[in-house]
Amino acid sequence: MKYWITTAALASASLIAVPIAVANDDTRLFQDWHYGQHIDEFPRSQGYYDCTSDLGEYALCHDDITFLQRSFQGQLMFNDDDTLMYTSVVADYSDDLYATLIGALVRSFGLVFAEGSTGTFDLVAHARNGTYHDEASLLSDIAAFEREQLRSGYFGASLVEQEYLDSMRDYSNAEEFLVGMPSDARAVDVYVYEDEYWGPTLSASFFLPGQHLNRLKDKAGQAPIEDF
Repeated sequence: MKYWITTAALASASLIAVPIAVANDDTRLFQDWHYGQHIDEFPRSQGYYDCTSDLGEYALCHDDITFLQRSFQGQLMFNDDDTLMYTSVVADYSDDLYATLIGALVRSFGLVFAEGSTGTFDLVAHARNGTYHDEASLLSDIAAFEREQLRSGYFGASLVEQEYLDSMRDYSNAEEFLVGMPSDARAVDVYVYEDEYWGPTLSASFFLPGQHLNRLKDKAGQAPIEDF
């Protein structure tokens, strides 16, 4: 198994980053991609193509999305009514790109949950339970967890926009926190994993948890009444 990193970029940045102003835009997912955009707004003439069979869900891809001065593959996942649900950017993994991605994200986002092959780290639960009494101990444990999971070959981290982090202690765990987020709150899942075809891979998926939950509630409410 490949040993990917020697330093923990996430722990060194995510909890001590200074927030910056976030645009007042309640549907933006990533760059100029917005939740609810119709699939026709992503034409083949601009490089988009159907990659549903490759991803296993209704999707368009674009092989040259510039982000952090690097080229990523853009993946856009759609609802069954042809509207954009969430987006991902994917690239070959490197230590440098991983650190750069985390460093860019934590200007606006903060960590709430991390997972790997050997366990999970729920920052919301720790905040609620008062597990840590100083920032240094928390950062040290996050760094150790991150290193261990990256060495095992799989690491995932969920981050949300920093302006919503103050309400973390109102929830029991990260799942409850994400479900309770406002409809305009943006989250991002960062993954490092070994792809069977591409090898070590880095991805970041941007979504609006509240919007997705509201959609599911609307769908449930529209379901026909049947006599079972």
